[in-house]
Amino acid sequence: MKIRKSSIAAAVATLAVGSMLAVSTPAIAATPTLLVWVDSARKTTFAGPVADWAKDNGVTVTLTGKDFGAVRDQAKTAVPAGTGPDLLIGAAHDWTGNLAAAGVLRPVSVSVATSSALASNAMQAFLFGGKQYGLPFYTENIALVRNLKAAPKAPTSAATIKNGELQIGYSATGGDPYHFYPVQSSFGAPVFESTNKGWTSTLGMDGTAGVTFAKYLATKGEKFFAKAGKGWDDLVCDIKSGKVKYWITGPWAISAIEGGNSKCTAKSVINKDFAISAIPSFGGKTAQQFMGAKGGFITNSPSTDVVNATQLLTYLAGKAAGINYFNLDSFTPANKEALVVANNDPVIKAFAAAGAKAVPMPNIVAMDSVWDKWGKTEAKLLTGKSTDPAADWKAMSAAITATIKG
Repeated sequence: MKIRKSSIAAAVATLAVGSMLAVSTPAIAATPTLLVWVDSARKTTFAGPVADWAKDNGVTVTLTGKDFGAVRDQAKTAVPAGTGPDLLIGAAHDWTGNLAAAGVLRPVSVSVATSSALASNAMQAFLFGGKQYGLPFYTENIALVRNLKAAPKAPTSAATIKNGELQIGYSATGGDPYHFYPVQSSFGAPVFESTNKGWTSTLGMDGTAGVTFAKYLATKGEKFFAKAGKGWDDLVCDIKSGKVKYWITGPWAISAIEGGNSKCTAKSVINKDFAISAIPSFGGKTAQQFMGAKGGFITNSPSTDVVNATQLLTYLAGKAAGINYFNLDSFTPANKEALVVANNDPVIKAFAAAGAKAVPMPNIVAMDSVWDKWGKTEAKLLTGKSTDPAADWKAMSAAITATIKG
């Protein structure tokens, strides 16, 4: 077939134009995406701040609700397989050691400004092995709630509290190391030793101070701390009525105290009918309760978008998001500027003041087993089933140490 020169020229021209278009027209970049897993019960809490950040930064964020009781183990399976999220939010700080040891978490890198904007003990809650693995969003701690008619003034020492005037809701078989910790810490018996890198796995409660605390529990028992196994409604009604003067509990109890229940229907008002105070010393030293923090982690998934994940994590630890947590759920923000706003609520202000020296719950790998052994020994002491408190406490300490080493 005879090919005309004009056809060749046209073809060359077409190719040239096509080449110019290919060079001069930039490729359209794909929209960045993040997959975020969140506690299903808190999905609404985070939906607004996440959506605001995503819109402002041009990132598509998929917020997937997960069962709080199962998500930690799900992450340990999904992240190594490459099917996990970029971020895990609404997570408990005491998961840090377990998840970090499993290789699920990526240390976070944030500015000094971000770190200084957050409560220092809340930041420490996500510290493990000297590395910062997450950021706190909001916190909670227990305090001393008192009936104002029965106890107009806050006790400065537990020595002024008489048998039956104080209640701590504990189990007859499992105790409650969390609620009893301010009592224990006031004896100078911290659960573990700690450094500026966080909790260590070396017991701090296995010495003389711990034994002294054990003997105190056995001596005081149910006649002082109220009977074990008291139901929730009874706990609420006893403090409302003044049957007991004091209750060591957390902010989760306040709505019940204010509103009552089927057994006690009268309304109660803070600073009129009840007040929230610091927990007094039982053993002579400062009573330090545990602080719990909820926050977020960046996962170690191979596909994690670290840059955008870090920016979102930082935003969720910021002032605007912190105010949202307070407005929506009455949570105490970890962000200092947001806390100033939240302190307009007298309940938030009182619990924050009472927990100013609270220490983060330990986040070591074996903590689940520690709680179990610790609580069972406490219960034995409190209910009069221990014939040798010192020996039982030492046996508990030895068993916990063996578990950690194992």
